[in-house]
Amino acid sequence: MAKVKRKLPYGLWETRITAEEVFSDMVVLSETRAVGNMTYWLELRPWEGGRTVLVRRDQEGKQKDITPEGFDVRTRVHEYGGGAFAIYEDFLYFVNFKDQRIYCQKMTTEEAPIPLTPEKNRDGSLGKYASLEVSPDGKTLVFVYEKEYEKEENENFIALLPLSRDGIQEPIILARGNDFYADPKISPSGKYISWLTWNHPKMPWDSTELVLALFDGKGAVSGSEKIIAGGLKTSICQTKFDPQDRLYFVMDEVTNDYADPKNWWNLYRYTEGKVESITARKAEFGEPLWTFGSSRYDFTADGTIICSYLEKGREHLAKLDPESGALEVLDIPLEGFAFLDIAENGDLVFIGSNPDRVTSVMKLNLSSLEVSILRKSSSVQVDRGDLSIPRTIEYPTSDGASSHAHFYFPHSSEFEGPDKEKPPLIVMVHGGPTGRARSAMSLTKQFWTSQGYALLDVNYRGSTGYGRKYRDALLGKWGLVDAADVADGVRYLITQGMVNPNQIAIRGGSAGGYAVQRCLTEFPELFKCGASYYGIGDLEILAKLTHKFESHYLAGLIGEPYPAGKALYRERSPINHLDRLKSPMIILQGSDDEIVPPEVSRQMAKALESWGIPYEYIEYPGERHGFRRKESNIDALKKEAEFYGKSLRIS
Repeated sequence: MAKVKRKLPYGLWETRITAEEVFSDMVVLSETRAVGNMTYWLELRPWEGGRTVLVRRDQEGKQKDITPEGFDVRTRVHEYGGGAFAIYEDFLYFVNFKDQRIYCQKMTTEEAPIPLTPEKNRDGSLGKYASLEVSPDGKTLVFVYEKEYEKEENENFIALLPLSRDGIQEPIILARGNDFYADPKISPSGKYISWLTWNHPKMPWDSTELVLALFDGKGAVSGSEKIIAGGLKTSICQTKFDPQDRLYFVMDEVTNDYADPKNWWNLYRYTEGKVESITARKAEFGEPLWTFGSSRYDFTADGTIICSYLEKGREHLAKLDPESGALEVLDIPLEGFAFLDIAENGDLVFIGSNPDRVTSVMKLNLSSLEVSILRKSSSVQVDRGDLSIPRTIEYPTSDGASSHAHFYFPHSSEFEGPDKEKPPLIVMVHGGPTGRARSAMSLTKQFWTSQGYALLDVNYRGSTGYGRKYRDALLGKWGLVDAADVADGVRYLITQGMVNPNQIAIRGGSAGGYAVQRCLTEFPELFKCGASYYGIGDLEILAKLTHKFESHYLAGLIGEPYPAGKALYRERSPINHLDRLKSPMIILQGSDDEIVPPEVSRQMAKALESWGIPYEYIEYPGERHGFRRKESNIDALKKEAEFYGKSLRIS
């Protein structure tokens, strides 16, 4: 007999997923590696103050924390980090967050890690390191190297450390002269080295160059460096050598034809002096280079490629024959695949996700297609009857184009809404802005839907996953196209009779926080309140204060550099349009944020105060861009929920 549900106004349902449960033992999993018979991964642990620990699991299933207490595996290169460790046999090389030094740790002993780089360089700069890779002979460590100065712009390089030397040493610079570098890779034979590079004002998903050089163990052979792909309107990512020293990479380029495969991040190979196309699909085999250490494909022993790709808003795992280009989608009950690495025994280890299960470290037997879960990101169990499964939608925009989103209808095993009533809506806007909304299960999303809120998670134009033309639609139009797409998504749901038009909130972080503030000022009749996490209210302040990696990003997004385009920056800044604002706002900020400095949020709070607009401002000491501590996350989610209850008049 079907269970009779209690009728209760939407938003007042008693959730089984509290804010405390969402973050009770949640970890953020990343960078799976298969080394010998061991599987490694990183865990960001909110209950340890946001510390990131390297974990190892052996064949018998025994797990061990490799990172000793007092250490935190995390790099600040580009402030987004990634690629903070490398393993060679029994030795671990990692970047420690507190001092940003590279350490060596012998994993078979209990000896403390030993620093390899100095506390400060001779020129007074702080050395920062990312994308660590050990040469096949174990004698050299290569990496992205960033020198951070107090009063001048940082410098970036490709560099190395000879591991045969004892003691602390400054890195030896291999490549210099450009603004940025990424992905140093040494071929299996040790004969070649490759890297990516680009310059201001472009971002790596705009224009990059792929460089290949001979490698002699001490560095790139002078005069052997050559650019083998890339250019002004071409972006490259996901570089990797196969066992035969052939260099693979993912590339797209600017085209006017949405259907042209060149408009999409497809896989290519450089061999015998020429670039060959491996795939030619309207699909994305790459992703924006916000962080280091990503891996979206790997090679099996027989030369087959196991890869993940996005197509029509969904992610797939597939076998790829690099010679014929034949692609076979694997029948795996998952929709998210990240950090792919193939073990010696042929199994694939990765971070997997799905709308109805928490993100986990997984192992896939490529013969039987049996999936094993090695580590869950949370032990919280959510009954299937309390889960809201997203529906992917494409909707028309007011300028005649289309946009994409995931829509979640409220769901509970105990409650249902009153007859003829529609649920309140929370619109979610991802960061980036070249990020994307994912369908992976999120306890935070279920926290809202299980209370009776509907969610719209928007992939506005500018998002990743729909080709270069879709991504580039935001260039010069940031704050216009994205905000309009969000508003059009809300209007679409209203016309479909799916949500209450009088109870609409919007939330987002970073670039998503900027979209929150833009939507509240541009469409004041549509949105009743908003939550801005480390969002951007004043583009002028951001242009003056942000870090090197994004210091010219606004020029492409706004259409002009600052201060030449000062008028545009002021026009697109929500803080200058508070006369249009009718709805309250809650602002949540980290005190140590170097990407969106706290001054940006404080300025918005002061402006709201002066205009007499209801607001709440919460600043969390010690938090950076994206809260990492358990206490901060719980408090922020609870305060946001209370804020919606008051602002939307949930009763």
